[in-house]
Amino acid sequence: MSIAKVYKNVYLIGGKLIDKNDTNAYLIYNEKEDYYTLIDTTTGSNIEYIIETLLEIMKGEKKLKFIILTSCKKENAGGLNTLYNLFYPITIAHFPDSLMIRQGECEREKIVSSPISLEIKERYFELNDIRIFLTRTLTKGSIIVLYQNILFTGSNTRLSTYDPNIKYICDINECRK
Repeated sequence: MSIAKVYKNVYLIGGKLIDKNDTNAYLIYNEKEDYYTLIDTTTGSNIEYIIETLLEIMKGEKKLKFIILTSCKKENAGGLNTLYNLFYPITIAHFPDSLMIRQGECEREKIVSSPISLEIKERYFELNDIRIFLTRTLTKGSIIVLYQNILFTGSNTRLSTYDPNIKYICDINECRK
């Protein structure tokens, strides 16, 4: 199992824990409603470890309710198709990245096409206790995700300003204070 606890009910899974060339994914547990949300899906190159970790954490139950993609780039969405076909979660991406994920091409880079269940078109979107903000920093539909005091930035590894109440910034490479 490849997992590291970031904060209460927030975990880094797979990615750099397995392969220095892969990217990180993050798992959030909603204790009150007993389900999980995955932020990004790594490149998909080590997806069997992600699946193994998810199944172990969820004790074999299919409690993966949401997958949120911070962009259509392979480092964020590479494992989506496999995870979708196994867990059937609600998949979430911002337009136009959502369209590119469905078509299997992100800004001229081939990716495995995958279904998107919820296409966000607003600049700000709330999903229970998770807040999603459109940034357009890497792609026209790239987003950042805020959960409690943790900011998930995906492939956006350089932030110029952010709320001082943020305790951790987690991207495809690391979580830092």
